[in-house]
Amino acid sequence: MKNILFPTDFSQNADNALNFAIEFAKRSRGNLILFHAYSVQLIDPNMPAEIYLSAYQEEEKSAKENLEDLRNKIERSNKDDKGNSLFEVEAIVSQGLVVDEALSIISEFHIDIVIMGTHGATGLTELILGSNTASLIEKSPVPVLAIPQNAENKTLENIVYAYDDIKANMPSFQRLLKFAEVFDSEITLLHIIESGNDTQEKNKKEFEKIKTTVGTEKMKLALVTEENVLEGINDYINNNPVDILAMAIKKRTLLDRIFNRSLTKKMAYHTKIPLLALHKV
Repeated sequence: MKNILFPTDFSQNADNALNFAIEFAKRSRGNLILFHAYSVQLIDPNMPAEIYLSAYQEEEKSAKENLEDLRNKIERSNKDDKGNSLFEVEAIVSQGLVVDEALSIISEFHIDIVIMGTHGATGLTELILGSNTASLIEKSPVPVLAIPQNAENKTLENIVYAYDDIKANMPSFQRLLKFAEVFDSEITLLHIIESGNDTQEKNKKEFEKIKTTVGTEKMKLALVTEENVLEGINDYINNNPVDILAMAIKKRTLLDRIFNRSLTKKMAYHTKIPLLALHKV
């Protein structure tokens, strides 16, 4: 994973997520692409064209200056002991909707992962993640790492991969393995066995096959029996050292299930640790 896209709105949430993006770029010796999309709303259809053009030019100028300042700030500390750059930094400003423009950049620059900040923790998906983050998770063809504003551990050494059917999700799991290589992380495969189902032996056998195929010792299995899958995930995260939660996402089905209004209080972990969304392919 070498090409990293970092969308920013220059907010405090984005600033915190930038620390994770920089750490990822350092470890992967990759290319960090800073990205900001801007737009000018035409409030009054009778507004003279020259006034709209002036507002557009001012917004463009401000966006370019802010992003260039951010790039220069990163470059000043982007040095090894010999003064060489640890990773490449680019800055892209575009006019349009954030998600649409980000998807274009993902395709054009062969992006491997998107890292971006999230908003606070209330209510629906759009309020938990921020509408742009939630929408990009849904539409992005590459993994999206969503960073809560109060997340602190940038090393991401302990990854929990919550799965339902590991065989069906193998393409997503392979992407997770590439992510884990960057941080030399340990992966815990977490499966919640709903009450009344006895699938422990089946999951243990599947895990041993996967571990043998992958060929790594930095992997373990956690089986938790719980009536509610989401409560089981939440309880495990609250009672174990977890730096990041990874999940395979298929369209909006899982997002809707996780961030349903009635489940918000149960999913307290989303305010604490990053979420890595891996699309089922």
